Amino acid sequence: MSGTADLMHSLWTKVQLEAPPLLQRLVIQRLHQAKEIARLLARPALPVYQLRGREPWGPLTVAWIGLEFARPALQSLLFTGDTIEEKIGSIPFWRHSELVKQPSSDIIIVSAAEHLIHKLPRDNAIVLPEYVRHILDVRGDWPDVRRRFHRSIRKNELRWMRKYGYHYDISRAPQHFEDFFQRMYLPTMKGRHGERSSPMSAGVARQYFRHGWLFRIFRNGDWVSGMVCHPKQDMLVTNILGLKSADAQLVHEGAVSATFFAAIQWANQHNYRAVNFLGTGPFINTGSFQHKRKWGTMVRVPPFLYRQIWISVQRHTPAVARFLQENPVVVVG
Repeated sequence: MSGTADLMHSLWTKVQLEAPPLLQRLVIQRLHQAKEIARLLARPALPVYQLRGREPWGPLTVAWIGLEFARPALQSLLFTGDTIEEKIGSIPFWRHSELVKQPSSDIIIVSAAEHLIHKLPRDNAIVLPEYVRHILDVRGDWPDVRRRFHRSIRKNELRWMRKYGYHYDISRAPQHFEDFFQRMYLPTMKGRHGERSSPMSAGVARQYFRHGWLFRIFRNGDWVSGMVCHPKQDMLVTNILGLKSADAQLVHEGAVSATFFAAIQWANQHNYRAVNFLGTGPFINTGSFQHKRKWGTMVRVPPFLYRQIWISVQRHTPAVARFLQENPVVVVG
């Protein structure tokens, strides 16, 4: 992340945490706009990549144009095997008509600011939000909240919690945060996203921690996972989550579920209206989307969203049909 982008992110976080709600509504939209202006000034041309792979249904060629934030997730949905990736040029953002001129591609994907996406044609195309929010209503008695969980949460994942004796505490000790950030959060991000990982900066994460808490999850006395949360009016907002040494086995044994459970139960006990589990991509069948929905969350497109994804089908091949059928999405108008 560039120095300018870092500064804008830090200012945006400060406004979110410290400004009164009315000022937030007035300022956050302008901060988003300033971030996009800074991004365009830093990179006025959108890179163009060609991605090629073979599916059981046949070959697939995709033109990817623009920002990188959604590419890893989409690439994993488009291709099941090895992918050949080639940068074939760049297009200045003001020459938006050239974005749709990729005759050798079965699918064109443009990832860019909202104002640019609105200039692209909608025939044979859909527009996705950059991400969606997952909000869980935690009002009412605890049995009422628990009934909002999907039965797989109630019967299976909570069974893991009982089996391993998960329990939690809440810490505001800076040394606990530093240990969590270095030993849990960063390894988890790298394990999940590999070299394309783009973790939250330590400075921004510390801002959230100073205005909130660190939930620490223990198993037989061993600290195995954690999550930083902060309050926003009557909502508890989750920020970053991490597992000890990014151990995938802990996921299968309920450590992530124990972290979600702790935040939900605590928010209910302290009279919060909702828990905001932040974002996932707009791809409904992905693991992170499905896991958050199983807790009973409602899916919302954020009101201030300045980056979108435009997907246009150029050729209706068997591989394209497979992608469309197996990957339902949240769309915007």
